[in-house]
Amino acid sequence: MAHPVQTARPTRRSRRTGLALLLAGLLALTGCAANSGAEQTRTGSQTGYVGTRQLTRVPVGDREKAPVVSGPRLGGSGTISSADYAGTVLVINVWGSWCPPCREEAPGLQKAAEETRGKAQFLGINNRDFGEAAPAAFVRANKISYPSIFDPSGTQLVKFAGNLPPSAIPSTLVIDAQGRIAVRILGPISADTLVDIVDDVAAGR
Repeated sequence: MAHPVQTARPTRRSRRTGLALLLAGLLALTGCAANSGAEQTRTGSQTGYVGTRQLTRVPVGDREKAPVVSGPRLGGSGTISSADYAGTVLVINVWGSWCPPCREEAPGLQKAAEETRGKAQFLGINNRDFGEAAPAAFVRANKISYPSIFDPSGTQLVKFAGNLPPSAIPSTLVIDAQGRIAVRILGPISADTLVDIVDDVAAGR
């Protein structure tokens, strides 16, 4: 007579090991990778956006001159340049209408632009939208009042090589009144945090 086969109950250690393997697999599928800070930066290999924030403040004595970016004005005529705003704090946001975190942060950027009016000028760089219809609709839907440079091929974005990875979208630079890069933000940013940053940079910090 054959005896029934008994299976061993999984131990607490084996359950923990299985759970760890499952989580590792999920992280690999979602493209998460740990960075040097406490947060994680998720860059979708197909969509090319950053899902969480990495913020770097540059001490005043270590700041480098920001390059001048210019190009066609999205939804308008003529060209626009960051040099048009020399002498004021400039917030440059890189975005695309195809980018989910860009859609999430857009209302906060507009709110921050309104709350810091007189202290800072906001300027967008629209990237990887090959046609103006989608980004123009994005601007209308989010009631964005500040201008954007239409830069579908990234010719202006590459000027920030060393400061902004080309695939880091959305990303934001805060440039001080002396034209130097003061803060770098990879990933979406909230209105309150951005207002605090602008206040600090405008105060010379």
